Amino acid sequence: MATFMLFNRASTRAQAGANCSAAYFIDETLPSGARWQMCWEHRNREGIIFYDVYYTSPDGTQRKVLAQAGLAQVHVPYDDNSSRYHDVSDYGLGGSYLDDLDSSDCVDGVLLRHNGKDVLCQSVQKNGYLYKYRNAHQSSYVLTLFSVSHVGEYNYIPQWVFTDDGAIEPSMGATGRLQRFGDDARYGWEMGNGRIGIAHTHNYYWRLDFDLGEDANDDVVEEFEFGPAGAVTRTISQSTLEVEAGRQVAPELMRSWRVRDGSITNADGHPISYHLEPFEVGHRFIGPATEPWTVNNFYVTKYNSCEKYASHNPTLDGCAGDLSTFANGESLVGADIVLWYGVSFHHLPRDEDEPYMHLHTSGFQLIQRDWMAESALAGLDTAAAVTYTPTVTSTETSITATATFTATNTLMPAAAVETPAPQASVTRAPEQTATLASTVTPASVADTPLPTATMRATPTAQPTATDPTGVNLAQPNAAPRNEQAGKTLYLPLVLR
Repeated sequence: MATFMLFNRASTRAQAGANCSAAYFIDETLPSGARWQMCWEHRNREGIIFYDVYYTSPDGTQRKVLAQAGLAQVHVPYDDNSSRYHDVSDYGLGGSYLDDLDSSDCVDGVLLRHNGKDVLCQSVQKNGYLYKYRNAHQSSYVLTLFSVSHVGEYNYIPQWVFTDDGAIEPSMGATGRLQRFGDDARYGWEMGNGRIGIAHTHNYYWRLDFDLGEDANDDVVEEFEFGPAGAVTRTISQSTLEVEAGRQVAPELMRSWRVRDGSITNADGHPISYHLEPFEVGHRFIGPATEPWTVNNFYVTKYNSCEKYASHNPTLDGCAGDLSTFANGESLVGADIVLWYGVSFHHLPRDEDEPYMHLHTSGFQLIQRDWMAESALAGLDTAAAVTYTPTVTSTETSITATATFTATNTLMPAAAVETPAPQASVTRAPEQTATLASTVTPASVADTPLPTATMRATPTAQPTATDPTGVNLAQPNAAPRNEQAGKTLYLPLVLR
């Protein structure tokens, strides 16, 4: 039996850090006077997640931003179809996969411990200009938090940057060694000794449970576009997403999204909000029909405690298997909303990737919009040298929980999490990869035009766990993710 530890979402939290012990509470005041406070937690699958995230501006205005934030999947399909990994759900970024860091990993920072290991680096860094106008300028400082997970031959480095002007910058770094080689030059790049480094895509997905200003049930999600493309003028289009939906990035329309509070406004009467800026859209992955969640980059759903991973989500007790079936048309009006966002990076190996790959990083930005009537940072003197003294507690204790329940550990068989599709649409032989239905866009989750005022999604049917036509994307016949250590594909589901 495993005991699950939960904090009580129903209660209103008026104090940052009320739901965690001192060892798992981060409280950092930057040189500008801006302050970030949050709790952190270790999980076997997601690695390090953050919850109860508060921002206090230099004028002392404190508001809650996020109930919880973390990674929801690292999906890695190889171009020759030799492997299609789901690293978060099928292996995990925590537990034995989470590296024990040392001072050389966390220069000028402090290491935070969990279960006898230094797993999280906390530091404050100068970050160039906050702004500059002629002779007026101000330096920027950021709080940076990162961990390192060793999965297969890759080292993943999830990083969260919290800026003094209230922005949040989630990113994922990838380094280590190349995972797979082949002999067919159609699928990669020739390396030393005639080997072909197989090209592949890293699809990173984040889960963002916003609770702006404490009330979890009054946030509203809006989509912005500027068009038409190709015209000499562009007008803004602002639409409200009233039901669960999946949406694609659209660089030609500068498409973006924000979540705004339903009641709190700034001194100008404008609703406070956070805006998701999808700056990194150079690579766009859309998989075969068996990977329908890849059709869209952005999803908004109603909070459901069993919806944890963008793909290969356990379908126990009727929970849906991936993002495409999470977004099934439920109303978002008066609901606790969750944003999911995915970024893709296509990695074509090169000689310089040996013996170790240089770090490549992918991410996005969440910025404040109308949080204040004007910047509370203008005119503050932060140009002077600052000595950083970490504000952490070194004593390691358990996270304080306000509710518990008991559940049985359950293995996650492939049949319980995959999305059904005809077997004929996928072949495991590399030389036949071109026959994959890689351009199929499932109609049930395709990005559709928004009406002027609201977007209403078409409900999508959930797959059944026993569908005989389901394709096993976990590939039990393929080499395990950690090929040298021979790790098994599925681990017992253990959550805090």
